[in-house]
Amino acid sequence: MRRASHHVAPVVALVCLASLAAAEDIATLSDVRLIEETREAVGAQDAETALDLLTEMQRRGTGIFAGEETARCEEVIDLPEGINDWRFKGAARQAYITAAKMQALEKGTCACLFDGFSFDNFTSEVLGKPDSELINEDRAELEGYLTQHQRETEARYRDHETVCQSM
Repeated sequence: MRRASHHVAPVVALVCLASLAAAEDIATLSDVRLIEETREAVGAQDAETALDLLTEMQRRGTGIFAGEETARCEEVIDLPEGINDWRFKGAARQAYITAAKMQALEKGTCACLFDGFSFDNFTSEVLGKPDSELINEDRAELEGYLTQHQRETEARYRDHETVCQSM
């Protein structure tokens, strides 16, 4: 008996290492790829892998767990008091949403567009200044950004969103 338990320990260690490596691999998958892998695991009736993948989906709030996250997913745009151009908020909102969609496409994520991407992040990246320093004259640059990126991004994002919703 002692000899058998002596051989079991290395096998258990290898299984634990393989599980740890698989968990790290799952964490690096894009949301879309995670959903595809889950479908494959369910189709192959690989319960252990499917459970691991579904657990990761739940952690991210994507795939079949996306409904929980969708209700809370909203853009938050706080403009400084000095903005009195009534068209500014609309231009800022549309440009911000377009930038968030571009990031989602790059990352392959189906999660909330604004997770980890605040309006301040957006203005810092696009305008080179925090949202607290915006002025009325920045509207033209926001509209230029929107004109440059919106059409292509919307078309690509519609396809991406269809993939996300089908999973």
